[in-house]
Amino acid sequence: MEVVLQPVVSKLDNNTISTLANDISKEFENIKVTIATVANDSNLVQLKKTSSFDKSRNQWYSAKLLVCFFEQFRPNKHTKILFILDVDAYSDGLNYVLGEAYPKGGLGIIYLPRIRQQFYGLKPNDQLFYGRMVKESVHELGHVFGFVHCQSPRCLMHFSNSLADTDTKGRSFCSSCKDKYFKLLVEHMKKY
Repeated sequence: MEVVLQPVVSKLDNNTISTLANDISKEFENIKVTIATVANDSNLVQLKKTSSFDKSRNQWYSAKLLVCFFEQFRPNKHTKILFILDVDAYSDGLNYVLGEAYPKGGLGIIYLPRIRQQFYGLKPNDQLFYGRMVKESVHELGHVFGFVHCQSPRCLMHFSNSLADTDTKGRSFCSSCKDKYFKLLVEHMKKY
């Protein structure tokens, strides 16, 4: 099984994305994590034509982006894709989302603007930004692999109702979620 990181118009440098891939692979043991080429501005221009961008909100509609990416990339049973976008997004019933997953489609998205301190008029903090990016990435990939939200506030699969919730989480699954992951992996291996 493989996880592909797909940056889309990202301002992240190659070293940061490589480190992110390495940190994700630590949590998802026995899964290869690769990095795709950064998609360019023309990809977002194309996506705007799908009406996934809401001009009145100046935000992207995450659910439509997920469907668009699914139709464009069509991941298979052995490949999961995590898109990394430097755009602000919202979803049904939520003013904003830090990420969202489409488990049936084998893909997820994280959105970078609101995990940056600068979004809130604060001084940049690269370490805090990177930690949040790892947490959001692993959380959304957890959903892609079929996990639901966990009740433990320190677990990566705990629902973040705010950025403070994200900051409270640790950088890994709780023991219960880790057990679920290994069971899921064993079941997948049996099928193939």
